[in-house]
Amino acid sequence: MRASLHRGSGQSVYIRELANHLQLLGNDVVVFARSVETDLFPIPTQQVSFPLDRVPYIRHLGFAARCGSIMRNYDIVHSQYHPCIFVGNYAHEIKDIPHVFTYHGFAPVREWANPFQKMKMIDHRVGTFFALRLGVDQIVAVSSFLKNELIQTYKYDANRVHVVYNGVDLDRFNPSVDGKEIRERYGIADSPLVLFAGRLAPYKGIKFLMMAIPKVLEKLPKARFLIVGSARYDLARINEFLEVPSIRRSVLFSGYVPDKDLPKMYAACDIFCYPSLWEGFGLTPAEAQASGKPVVAFNICAIPEVVEDEETGILVSPRDHLKLARAICDLLLDESMRLKMGQNARKRAEKLFSWDRVAKQTSQVYESAIQSHG
Repeated sequence: MRASLHRGSGQSVYIRELANHLQLLGNDVVVFARSVETDLFPIPTQQVSFPLDRVPYIRHLGFAARCGSIMRNYDIVHSQYHPCIFVGNYAHEIKDIPHVFTYHGFAPVREWANPFQKMKMIDHRVGTFFALRLGVDQIVAVSSFLKNELIQTYKYDANRVHVVYNGVDLDRFNPSVDGKEIRERYGIADSPLVLFAGRLAPYKGIKFLMMAIPKVLEKLPKARFLIVGSARYDLARINEFLEVPSIRRSVLFSGYVPDKDLPKMYAACDIFCYPSLWEGFGLTPAEAQASGKPVVAFNICAIPEVVEDEETGILVSPRDHLKLARAICDLLLDESMRLKMGQNARKRAEKLFSWDRVAKQTSQVYESAIQSHG
């Protein structure tokens, strides 16, 4: 259950992969969504339309009521994010169906520049606070960081919150993928390559990578930086950095990249840099590790649960672009350390981030929800 299945969204990946692996376990799965931009084949997807579906706030309740009215013979409802939690509330209270909610978290209001997006995040937080008390049997938190937030900020019962990490397609993202095509496409040749992949939203921290680039170029003048991703809702203010000739020459922007090209992007890079200021999990660092690449990131939120400092990457103090630059240089200049961390990263991904593991743990949460619902 998701309001919008956005193209390139991490949550859309989560829903697609979880649904597929739950189906492999013998479950019948149907996905309801208000808008569908990405194909979940072979999972059946039902797009739900209703009057006033473009009116802010009112559309939340309209979507919940419409989904509830067309639900038939389901054993459990699994909602994602806000406002889909209201659909689960409706199913729980009106149709007596057990409800599981996955908490992916919300980026802090202060990290957004767009006033509309700030209001949206406030709405999500307040709405979720009350919805958690209106009919939720069990919660999946995608990190221990988020479980603690549910307990401390939302005052939710710890016994009903289960940590289940997100998964990665370990077959698609693996060290044997060849990145030569990407290097040829962007004219990178044999230059050291740093990759960033993610939305170009302010809280993803892309500006800190831009601030670090001049320091990296002092030691590695041939280094290149490939930025993969596009903006949605809000755009990081990075144009001023691109006015510096050395930065403009070394940075490449791919924009949105089709899902099929992502494994080759990771394969092409030497290290993955992800200076995000907030993550409920951190899907792209997990994908990079599955691809056998070390990660440089900030030591904040759920990132330390995904990246093991000094083993699968280097974590530095948040917002410190000088330490970020130093970590990038250390890895680019030390091939043996880079390869060792990449090997450790793959092992960590295999141990913690397989979709088979996610599906089995989520199924256990479903059983708990059915029992507690009675």
